[in-house]
Amino acid sequence: MFCKMPMRDSLALAFVMISKGIVEIGYYSSMFDSMVISKPHYAFLIYMSTLIAIIVPILVKWLYDPSRKYLCFQKRTIMNSKPNQELRVLGCVHVPGNVNSIINLLNVCCPTRQSSLALDVLHLVKLSGRATPLFIAHQKQELTTSGNSYSENVVIAFKQFKRHNAEVVSLNVFNAVSPSNLMYEDICNLAIEHSTCFILLPFHRRWYIDGSIESEDQTIRSLNCNILEIAPCSVGILVEGRRKVSFSAFRDPPSSQSYSSYNIAVIFMGGKDDREALALAKRISQDESVSLTVIHLKAKNNIGTILAENDRAFDDEMLSGIKGSIRYLEEQVSDGPETSNFLRSIVKDYQLFIVGRRYKCEDPQTSGLGHWCEFEEIGIIGDLLSSPDFIGNYSVLVVQQQHQRNS
Repeated sequence: MFCKMPMRDSLALAFVMISKGIVEIGYYSSMFDSMVISKPHYAFLIYMSTLIAIIVPILVKWLYDPSRKYLCFQKRTIMNSKPNQELRVLGCVHVPGNVNSIINLLNVCCPTRQSSLALDVLHLVKLSGRATPLFIAHQKQELTTSGNSYSENVVIAFKQFKRHNAEVVSLNVFNAVSPSNLMYEDICNLAIEHSTCFILLPFHRRWYIDGSIESEDQTIRSLNCNILEIAPCSVGILVEGRRKVSFSAFRDPPSSQSYSSYNIAVIFMGGKDDREALALAKRISQDESVSLTVIHLKAKNNIGTILAENDRAFDDEMLSGIKGSIRYLEEQVSDGPETSNFLRSIVKDYQLFIVGRRYKCEDPQTSGLGHWCEFEEIGIIGDLLSSPDFIGNYSVLVVQQQHQRNS
């Protein structure tokens, strides 16, 4: 009460303070060997230590949620960022192949003087051979002299991206060496500190052009799921296109020639995640050399739609704002298989699909597809477009709007 500490936190701290461990048991054993305490007293102390060791972790886990420190009551989303406001993005890199994919996507986000990009890059490295985690901030003066650091190639690649977008991109590169199960803390702490509104994560699986798996890392998948659950802002998971040797689309700096044939589609069905995807698409539409299409999948006769009235009103408002300025198509579908057939027929026409995650959202347009969804973290539509059954060299960006959780 004197420190004005919340009751649940104070109880959690109290339980931690009374915890007994190997040191106490060793001390009791020493006292018993020295005949300071009797055998019944020694047995009692050992039993109590064991009981406390069992109960305390359960109580602390129930009382204290570590992710509460990532709660953000401000709306840090692309939708709530003004078109002429700086877009603050945190891009995460695990392997060299992620670098080109992230840079390619950032290029089409159209950084301009009126809509600049504040980019933080975090190179995540699994902790091995070190006793403690390591966090390195590559300052501006270090961008050219990073030496043999963990992130030398990452720094050089993003420095080149910044040079090709002079005066419209600000860049900070960081390197985090930490255990896989704690990487989410580095990401969320950096996002909070820098007021990030969009975290960009690479998908855990990558494919070759023939549909075979090039690489897969379940620790990255676990990290992505943790970030989706507790992130203090909106999140995007980038599923890379299938590659021959390396992801080649948009390897060069942005120019009218390299972007003239690049087609992007937004699959819209409604809801906050789809609106966030549409907000990103509106930023992309500022680049006239990129062809953007919004495809609105609607249930035939609106049968079975479960969107709330306020959601429907927000959807209509967002769509009315883009009609006339962006190519807009409506497609009537009755169920999941019909949606699948439609998407299969258009995948060869686009190089990038932007979709909302829409976690646990059931609609007539996706009915019957949920049972076949392999990766829930990218949603039903994202999982469908990432399926090996869909033939095409395209990437998928799955967007989740910031969760407003209760404290």
